Amino acid sequence: MKRIVFVCLLALVACGGGAGNGKRPEYKPNAQGAAYELVVVADHKEWDGPVGDTLRAMLGARFPMVNREEPMFTVLRVLPEGFKRLVPRHRNILILKTNTAAVEPTLEMVNDIYAAPQVVITVTASDEASMLNLLGERANDIMLVLENAEQQRDVADAKSHTPPAITELVRSKFGIEMSMGPGYMVRNDADNFLWLSYELPTASQGIVIYSYPFEGSTDLQKESLLRRRNQFVGLIPGENPGSHMSTNADYTELTYKKINDRQWAEMRGFWDVEGDFMGGPYTNYSTLDADNGRIISIDFYVYSPDPRLSQRNYVKQLEHYLYTFSAKL
Repeated sequence: MKRIVFVCLLALVACGGGAGNGKRPEYKPNAQGAAYELVVVADHKEWDGPVGDTLRAMLGARFPMVNREEPMFTVLRVLPEGFKRLVPRHRNILILKTNTAAVEPTLEMVNDIYAAPQVVITVTASDEASMLNLLGERANDIMLVLENAEQQRDVADAKSHTPPAITELVRSKFGIEMSMGPGYMVRNDADNFLWLSYELPTASQGIVIYSYPFEGSTDLQKESLLRRRNQFVGLIPGENPGSHMSTNADYTELTYKKINDRQWAEMRGFWDVEGDFMGGPYTNYSTLDADNGRIISIDFYVYSPDPRLSQRNYVKQLEHYLYTFSAKL
């Protein structure tokens, strides 16, 4: 019988942190490391054998729908003797422990041990076979906890740093609440359409919000979603005169998921510019606002041609902003 221990599990259990019990919360230094970076603490025997192979396959699976190959997580491996000296304050930590006295394998997930916000996952087993079995059975749990940790960091940052003027514009224009952090500027404000972007020296993150009348159940199918996306993102100009954004229909995936108790059509793929040589990944979320007879779409796109930069991180940060969405729709 495998034992799973969840201590203050991210997004599943609310942690008190000492509040309400008369004690001051213990100070924790800020967590370090880049988004979607994971430190794995493992001996040579674990890392160089089947256990390490299993972790590399799980964490190194290709991140979907970006222009160059990137893993789901960037893994940094350290030896146990070097861990506390080098990286205990990292944001994401996975520790592998072989303990011959262990009666059964365990998976422990704890928040904010050495820093905050931080998630530390510890896998303990008596031998290689038990550890492999546990990792195989709980791979989804590990990936979910790591993803939730990154999501919550982005959501907290967005809610704390979105300029009030942007929040009010989105609220007054569409009747929704959504945060997206600092740095976003209004690029185009038109009927039922809002284009915001955050311009970095060699990259750009864009947020496009638009709405249109609900016409029937096919509105949330791929053909209709593509047609509507092209209609609205066509308002985004390229650098050349007469050029504009469009969608590459040959590389489009459509799924349906529930986020914050609301059903969304999630369409992801690649955008390009008609009349110019530009492009990148996008993710489009559309939902039915039945009370107002409309579809609301939140579209995120990334332009990042610099191979030294992670498109994965830009894409995931934008997608996490959808988790700040709320409305009485």
